[in-house]
Amino acid sequence: MNNLFKLAKVSKENPTYGGLAEGNFTYKKPSADTKIRDFENPTEHVFEALDAAKREVGDDVNVGGTLFARYEDANLVSSEGPTGTDARSSIELSVRAFSQRDASGHGVECSSSLKDFNSAKAGEKAGTIAKLAQNPKQGKEGRYSIVFDPLIFGSLLGTWGSMASAYYVMIKFSVFTDKLGKKVASDNVTLRDKPVQYSVANRTFDDEGVPLQENVIIKQGILNTLLHNTSTAKVFKTKTTGNAGLVSPRPWNIEMDPGDVTKNELFSQVKRGLYLTNTWYTRFQNYATGDFSTLPRDGIFLIENGEITQSLKDLRLSDNALRLLNQIAGISKERQHVRWWGFESVTPALAPYVLAEDIQMTKPT
Repeated sequence: MNNLFKLAKVSKENPTYGGLAEGNFTYKKPSADTKIRDFENPTEHVFEALDAAKREVGDDVNVGGTLFARYEDANLVSSEGPTGTDARSSIELSVRAFSQRDASGHGVECSSSLKDFNSAKAGEKAGTIAKLAQNPKQGKEGRYSIVFDPLIFGSLLGTWGSMASAYYVMIKFSVFTDKLGKKVASDNVTLRDKPVQYSVANRTFDDEGVPLQENVIIKQGILNTLLHNTSTAKVFKTKTTGNAGLVSPRPWNIEMDPGDVTKNELFSQVKRGLYLTNTWYTRFQNYATGDFSTLPRDGIFLIENGEITQSLKDLRLSDNALRLLNQIAGISKERQHVRWWGFESVTPALAPYVLAEDIQMTKPT
């Protein structure tokens, strides 16, 4: 505490600080799963996932992963009035399977409750992709129609959701700077920050004590709102959206509205393209313009006339975030709740399968 006071005395006042939320609020009753709090036998879920992967590939499969369960009681008392108590729960499973050294698949399962948690699904998907990925060939550079799996697209949704933070817009770490009310995606794209009970990020109030609410970030391709805390709301002359994080506004759970076709119908629209199942090392060359690249991980597949015909390897997606959003041609009815397993995006998402046209693929350097 002494060090904090010393730092405060020599620090300059933040010109954008607008205070904290004031008043007293009424909150929804917490809906955390106490069975996760009393979790005593997590290994049964681990073995269910391992066995499911082995059923897909065989006993020689190399499979592993992580199981993470969380239950926390949260108490907030603010100098400006808000006080609240909350309980939050989540369980997340990440499974990776290898059928060969260069043939792997990844599956995840995320839930806020044990009753909606199916560990076998994660293992089954990891095993299915790993088996399909056997004997990959070198991928070729070029522009492709790409079907994105919910796991990779959920990672991208988390990144775009974070860029909707008014703070990141202010410091130009966002493709949405000066885009409010303008077209930023295809007409079939609607993105919501929706803090719902099923999400692994479930909570009832933000870090200022403001009750959470649904915010439509992109509505039919138009940037509809930014995400605010009290300070950024004053800068933009609007109201807080209930997205205060400890430092800056942040999304809680990104949902992409479903489309009107099935996953299989989405694949059938592709004459020649790729199916990407996972990613890592998403990096922006320019946050403001949206130029980025990401390395597809695990199964990469060539699609010809709607069918997967070959496993590929050694490709990089190198394009632009706004351009990709505007190239979305199809969205599946099916959606999966995912939180990407890596460290780059902590925002969970309800993500569909997505078809984007004319996307640039290059070779990793």
